[in-house]
Amino acid sequence: MNGTRSADGSPASWVAGIVAHAAYDEIETCLTTVKSQSLSPEAILVSDTGVDRGRLAALAAAHPGVSFESRENRGWGAGVNCLLSRVERLHPDAAYVLILNPDVELAPDFAATLARACEHRPRIALASGKLLRPGGAILDSAGIHLPRHRRPRDRGSEEPDRGRYERAELLFGVSGAAMWMRRSALADLAIDGEVADEDFFAYQDDTDLCWRANLLGWQVLYEPAAVAIHRRGWRRARRNEIDVGVRRHSFKNHYLQIIKNERGIDLLKNLPWVAVWEVLRLGFAILRDPAILPGYRAAWRAAPRAFRKRRSLHARARQRAGVAALDGRFPAPVLQEKRP
Repeated sequence: MNGTRSADGSPASWVAGIVAHAAYDEIETCLTTVKSQSLSPEAILVSDTGVDRGRLAALAAAHPGVSFESRENRGWGAGVNCLLSRVERLHPDAAYVLILNPDVELAPDFAATLARACEHRPRIALASGKLLRPGGAILDSAGIHLPRHRRPRDRGSEEPDRGRYERAELLFGVSGAAMWMRRSALADLAIDGEVADEDFFAYQDDTDLCWRANLLGWQVLYEPAAVAIHRRGWRRARRNEIDVGVRRHSFKNHYLQIIKNERGIDLLKNLPWVAVWEVLRLGFAILRDPAILPGYRAAWRAAPRAFRKRRSLHARARQRAGVAALDGRFPAPVLQEKRP
């Protein structure tokens, strides 16, 4: 184990939580890399929604130190919240939680690097590292930026890794595939007791959380020295292989996160880009993927809850901004695209 320490001088404590849906072979590989971390986790938890209880039992037998739980499929956010509740109940002294997709393989010093990066920067609520595609030559995500059309994008996605993103920096967001969370920030980030919004079900719930963190004055860190491989199921070339219900959720969630998080002044500043983007989205849906068009109706139905959450979030953000104006404790939110 390396020398990463918490504020009181003891080794930084963290728990790994894997949110899975019947990805049993991937869970096996992911667990191997979690167990090989130079900074060992206090515990490893797996939350699975698959129906093959036999495979899950076999994994539990092969990994006796890992806590497995089978649950109904209510989406990624529900899995994250379930894991965080288990950590709160079973490991209340852990300083951090690393939320993982099962298709992630961590470099041995991934956790130690993030723990060290966050150690003396208490405003960092969320962090991650450089995620690469299998083989390590192509980037998967070097953090997430927020373009003017307000659809968050993974930086460097599908680009060759040529050293363009080698600087640690505060960004709008990081990928939920391997998201390092400061536990002391989570109560502040929660809305209606949910850290991850369960209305999203699948996709963009991680960027929604990052957007919220920025609004509330927390920071999101990209640390390229922490490296992981992410196989990523959803890629541009394989879009039509994704279940249509999941594609509709992703389409819907774009609107939910804007309703919840976008500040009115930013919407006005970026309205021309937003308008063009929405016309393009509609055209794409009609011509290339008409099965996702019901996502508009789903967004409309979920909008009242999103507006209610918005009122709660923005009231807190305004209060926080007032405090910042008085004592300068909180940085301005990272709500605009930053080009490296």
